[in-house]
Amino acid sequence: MTSFVSVEQVITDPEMQALLQETGVGLWRYEAASRRLCFDATCRAMLDVDEDAGFGPELLRQRIHPEDQSTYWAAIRKAMAGDGSFSLEYRALRRDGSIRWISSRGYLRPQQPGAAPVVQGVCIDISERRRLEENLHATELRMQALADSFPGLFCYIDRSYVVRFLSNRYVEHLGTDRRELIGHTLAELTGAARFREQRPLYDAVLAGAVHSFEDERRMPDGELRHYAITYQPDRGASGEVRGFMAIGVDITELRRVEQALRERTRELSRSNHDLEHFAYVASHDLQAPLRAVAALVDWLREDLADHGKSEVHDSLAQLAQRVSRLRQLLDELLAYARAGQAAGEASEVDSRQLVHDIALLLAPPPGMRVEADASLPRLRSQRAPLEQVLRNLINNAIKHHPRGEGLVRVHAERQDGVLVFAVEDDGAGIPAALSAQVFQMFQAPGRREGVEGSGMGLAIVKRIVEGQGGRIWFGPGPGGRGTTFRFSWKPLPPAPAAATASPQQLPAAG
Repeated sequence: MTSFVSVEQVITDPEMQALLQETGVGLWRYEAASRRLCFDATCRAMLDVDEDAGFGPELLRQRIHPEDQSTYWAAIRKAMAGDGSFSLEYRALRRDGSIRWISSRGYLRPQQPGAAPVVQGVCIDISERRRLEENLHATELRMQALADSFPGLFCYIDRSYVVRFLSNRYVEHLGTDRRELIGHTLAELTGAARFREQRPLYDAVLAGAVHSFEDERRMPDGELRHYAITYQPDRGASGEVRGFMAIGVDITELRRVEQALRERTRELSRSNHDLEHFAYVASHDLQAPLRAVAALVDWLREDLADHGKSEVHDSLAQLAQRVSRLRQLLDELLAYARAGQAAGEASEVDSRQLVHDIALLLAPPPGMRVEADASLPRLRSQRAPLEQVLRNLINNAIKHHPRGEGLVRVHAERQDGVLVFAVEDDGAGIPAALSAQVFQMFQAPGRREGVEGSGMGLAIVKRIVEGQGGRIWFGPGPGGRGTTFRFSWKPLPPAPAAATASPQQLPAAG
């Protein structure tokens, strides 16, 4: 048997009655003696039962979701058996097919000994709360999936230093169970001493600072892994810091590559040093016997000056020429070995005046002009390597020019913080098929017939330019005629101003 019960029948306090009705709290009661089940209007509205409708256990079973039936009735029986109180949440099926979540709480009212039990309680519609919980759970799952897809580590810590969230990789990194981490403070996880040491850092991040550092950890399998870690504050809508995110990226492979690169660089440096030393020693030690051979040739020419056979004199002349050629080759091999080494103090260099000085030194034929363009700047640099590069390029342009008259023009421009010098001529140019050989040792593409050369000049130039952190390249000259060699050269920063002593302060008069 069921009946309608009003709030006034159960709650006598008027203020409490109004509060229950305003907040949507429904009242119900079950009297075992009369087997009467009483629901107020709020409960009936939640369960979609009309006020004048008979409401027995059968209709209640229709309204409670089949999956929640056993839990509901078990809670009622347990309360009536003397357990005292119960609390459960269940789904109510409405006539339109919708589902509402109901929270029901009840207790066994004290009765006289031997009296039939009476269970009384309240019910609240918690559908909105459950919807928010489901949405929150779905958001947490998406966030977990997003964090787990991140190739690094992710952890969230609130303002109370409590760990609230961890990516799966972070759990694996720490080598422990997630349940032993979530909800625990940093002091519990790292130890009180370590927490005290790190707390100023945590507090700085919670005050809004971003902190990045590198750390390493020995994994459970014994492997040492390196991480780049960033602590990033998490701000709310109004800008307050609610906690911080610890984001870690595994940089172990990067460190391995860097270590391998350092070792390879050391090996290459050692190999280059050995090669340079060999070239230096070989060219230097061969100079003495060559000088002796040259002296012997001169003595033979003096002794055979009166010898009438021209073949002897021609042979001695060719021998002297070959010795001179070999000495030049050794000189340039020695220059190549020295190229790129320390070249003295930096100073202020007027590159336009430098080109003028080089032109005077090289003394080109009367019909060959060397033009120093007004674009050539003053710069702070080591003078010797810059002079050698310009001298070799200008000398090559003059030496290999096919005509007795021509122009070698030197100019410069700034590009992305570096100077780019250009040495251009109006000669025959370099055939495209030979361009790959230009900077190789003992190669002289486009060499003019009858012009002696070791083929080392441009190799030396390339070595010097690259030793200064620049690069060199070439292409056709203006209008497709001749050749233009360009090389980048980074000026050195201005010299620091000399410190001036501050004047001594005089003692106060007194």
